[in-house]
Amino acid sequence: MKSKKNVYAVILAGGSGTRLWPLSRQTLPKQLLALTGDNTLLQETCRRIVPVIPSKNQMILTSNDYSHQVSSQMDTIFQNEKPAVFAEPVARNTAPAIFWAARLAEKWGGKDSVIVVLPSDHLIMKEEAFQKQLEQAIELASQGHFATFGIVPTHPETGYGYIEAGEKIPKMEASKVKKFYEKPDEKRAKEFCSNSKFTWNSGMFAFPVGELIAEGVQHCPEATVPFKDIDPEDGEAIKLAFANAKSISIDYAVMEKTSRGCVLRADFGWSDVGSWQSLFQVSPKDGSGNVIVGEHIAIDTSNSLIFGRDRTIATLGVNDLAIVDTPDALLVCPMSESQKVRLIVEKLKKDNRREVQEHVTVQRPWGSYTTLELGNRYKIKRIVVQPGKRLSLQRHAHRSEHWVVVSGTATIRKGNEEFFLRENHSTYIQQTELHRLANTGKIPLQIIEIQVGSYLEEDDIERFDDDFNRETKLL
Repeated sequence: MKSKKNVYAVILAGGSGTRLWPLSRQTLPKQLLALTGDNTLLQETCRRIVPVIPSKNQMILTSNDYSHQVSSQMDTIFQNEKPAVFAEPVARNTAPAIFWAARLAEKWGGKDSVIVVLPSDHLIMKEEAFQKQLEQAIELASQGHFATFGIVPTHPETGYGYIEAGEKIPKMEASKVKKFYEKPDEKRAKEFCSNSKFTWNSGMFAFPVGELIAEGVQHCPEATVPFKDIDPEDGEAIKLAFANAKSISIDYAVMEKTSRGCVLRADFGWSDVGSWQSLFQVSPKDGSGNVIVGEHIAIDTSNSLIFGRDRTIATLGVNDLAIVDTPDALLVCPMSESQKVRLIVEKLKKDNRREVQEHVTVQRPWGSYTTLELGNRYKIKRIVVQPGKRLSLQRHAHRSEHWVVVSGTATIRKGNEEFFLRENHSTYIQQTELHRLANTGKIPLQIIEIQVGSYLEEDDIERFDDDFNRETKLL
């Protein structure tokens, strides 16, 4: 197999899907959630490939909105050499992101490098089988093939694309790609499922870098040429490249046009976790066929998914339900209808409801805040600032704030004054007063903030200095 020093993993973590609402929100998408254990789907994706591709050879492509959360999640599972995290300036589907990654791999390891492209939000249950086929895909790519993983269908799924295999590749457990198919109707899905030449399109690939760049320029210059002659680590050049790149998937840009495509027939317990039903299908069940996460009292309850962590859920005489509880929203639906959660999300978006955007606890680069209560002209929050972090230097046009320190020591700037505030002490920030909150201690700082005013939304913040490169104004 090709030397591991020239093999790079490209993990795509920019999606903002809400198919697992109410747990998944726009500010906390599926890849950043822990659904089957203590680690998130992104953390599991990075961890499981380490025996084949070490963490120092992994790069994560995400959005500006998630980059700090992604970096924080990497800090918790890797002690020393961590994956590199890159933020896409704007969303342009998968092809521009993959070509950017290919240019990075070319710079780091040369044109003969291999990149393995993996979504960050998939489940894989049989890790050893996956790692074995990952090595086969890398070998295929090192021979010049554009390898993809075709998942052996378990049922006639209409929500996935399909790949038809052609002639076998000598000495390899792979076949040439004959054709890609869009998501079929039920009749055609049954035909595909009964034919061993057809597999689900998993969206996982292994590419030889030089050949991918060349064919990208040939088949889809609108998505590739903007990245061709720039320094892939130059932030300003990358912003311009993304601004000029066509938004298109790697399937349309290259895979459906190349003669290098090949497919590995894969069976390693894969799921894209596209609905609560799909999570139910791959999760361990109790004696009544239930999947339980959190505190639950069940009487005459069977074949159901009960997911909640903040309070006890009690069920009586129910079957085939998905029940998902969060502090501000509760979903109850027949398991078979869970694919239609998107209709709820669309309605929430239409009504401009906060529940589609964020949870009551919102992650920030410096820590998090939790909305405890919201009333007429007031809001109460719990703010947690991590050690060594500080909020932006800011002021508010429409509200004042009262701060009470619950634990830790706060370093506070108020106007031109700077002082410390310890547990059970408080201060008052007047409307329009310049201020900053920081934690220079060694333990998390927790404060209770009471906002009072005519407008209490997060966009009532004027920033004048920020450690996280968010937009600021001049004083």
